[in-house]
Amino acid sequence: MVSTFANPVASSAIRLGTQAFDETDPVQLWPSDSLGTVEIVIRAVYKQVLGNAHVMESERAAVAEAESQLQNRTITVRDFIRQIAKSELYRSRFFEPCSRNRFIEINFKHLLGRAPDSYGDIADHSYLLESEGYESEIDSYLDSDEYQQAFGDDTVPYYRGHKSPTGQKVSGFANLLKLLRGAASNDNNLGHDQQARLTQAIMANRIDAISPLSRLPDLQTGFKHAPQVLHQQQVEPTLEQRIAQNTYQGYEPFRQTSPVELLPGASADDIEVVIRAVYRQVMGNAHVMESERLVVPESQLKRGELSVREFVRQVAKSELYRSRFADNCYRYRAMELNFKHLLGRAPQTFAEMKAHSTILDTEGYEADIDSYINSDEYNNAFGESIVPYYRGYRTEPGQTMLEFTNMLQLLKSASSSDKDPATNNAPRVQAPVLSSYSKKSSTPRDAQEILAEVFRPKPGVVVAAEASVVPAAPVSTSQPNKQDALIAKLQEQLADLRPFAGIGAAIIRKGSEPRTVITAGTSQFTLQQQTDDKAALIERLQGELMEARALAAVGESRLNKWRR
Repeated sequence: MVSTFANPVASSAIRLGTQAFDETDPVQLWPSDSLGTVEIVIRAVYKQVLGNAHVMESERAAVAEAESQLQNRTITVRDFIRQIAKSELYRSRFFEPCSRNRFIEINFKHLLGRAPDSYGDIADHSYLLESEGYESEIDSYLDSDEYQQAFGDDTVPYYRGHKSPTGQKVSGFANLLKLLRGAASNDNNLGHDQQARLTQAIMANRIDAISPLSRLPDLQTGFKHAPQVLHQQQVEPTLEQRIAQNTYQGYEPFRQTSPVELLPGASADDIEVVIRAVYRQVMGNAHVMESERLVVPESQLKRGELSVREFVRQVAKSELYRSRFADNCYRYRAMELNFKHLLGRAPQTFAEMKAHSTILDTEGYEADIDSYINSDEYNNAFGESIVPYYRGYRTEPGQTMLEFTNMLQLLKSASSSDKDPATNNAPRVQAPVLSSYSKKSSTPRDAQEILAEVFRPKPGVVVAAEASVVPAAPVSTSQPNKQDALIAKLQEQLADLRPFAGIGAAIIRKGSEPRTVITAGTSQFTLQQQTDDKAALIERLQGELMEARALAAVGESRLNKWRR
């Protein structure tokens, strides 16, 4: 007779793959233990710290000195773990091939036996890794109060988060089960992508559903139905899994391609590789014919007269780049592509786009290109010798979620090109960037209201003729005339943009549209006051013009879609 009783606790542990961990006691090294016991401790450390992956004897030779020190009791188990985690063996498996967030997840799992509880955990360690380096990041786990209280100096770390200790958050329980998938799994699985497992759940502050490892049979069914398990081991991937796999495959070439750098003493072939990499990056993966190549800048780069940064500048200022991505594109589409081609990311905020639009209006096309290449961001990311590459599709310290999703809109796959006539060169990320900006921006105001505020007498100012006047620096009489001309020009541009801006405002639900501003004729104040007030008015008009341009681009894009 077969018993039909099923222990619910045991059944849950089997389904979640945690039964083997529950049945294994922590491994601790005592002062009187033999060398055989020390060997057990060493193997337990390798199993825990290296994520249950097999370690060959030849790999152990690289840390043989640390093993010898532990056998001689000159270091503690904690210090032995420190040396393993800082070794090239650990670094080559879990740091170099993994994304930053995946590396931090694994550190929590291997060194503290749990998953990160919140995005704050990830952000803190990401900042530490960025500012102080790899070894300081490892020390931050092993020197923490949490490690000391949980394991001390002589206990090998073990997985704790799959249980429910006092004070643990539910998210910590669910997150560890996403990292801990059975006693037979390991973290060195090359068949699985090395991207973070918990980023979405942690950043969204949600608890994901916990799925069992496989379709295991119910214990109460007995042996009679057990053979049916063989037919249930092949589980079809879900739609979400297939989408994730396809998305991963689309960006795999970027992950597998190392940045291209021009080193001193490079051969002619190496320089040719750099030149082609620049064309591919700056020209948006579009084909460049031999007749279109920039012969003079290429020769200067080959002779060492130009750095890679200056060669990128020459390409971006060339008529080839301008004809493809400036003359026949919407203004904000051109800015999106400049961010993508020159900085390797998408624009983060509307303020960034507004700043570049102002440079384009006031200083011209070449100054706008220089503003990207001369920036501190470019210098820190690529320097003088590295070809720009796409960075925004990964998670980085300080990166906003909007920038991450925007980059995915700009970077469809490794085979896509930015020279695609079918898309009509319409902006890709302007709507989400503008929507996030519009929530914080003020509603456009009436011209008379603006002028009344600008020319309103300030408190405490005496207008009477007999009042004492502080001598001021003389103002050229031609300056107000120049300001009047600029104000008139801004008015005209706003009037031209009004029809399309109205459509764009309706699409984005801004509630109102920019209005044409009419200047006042005279003022009773001094020439200096008039000049200052008009300068403030010009600045405000430029801001409204920026917003009107953005809305007009959205409206014109939608109108062209309707026409087709």
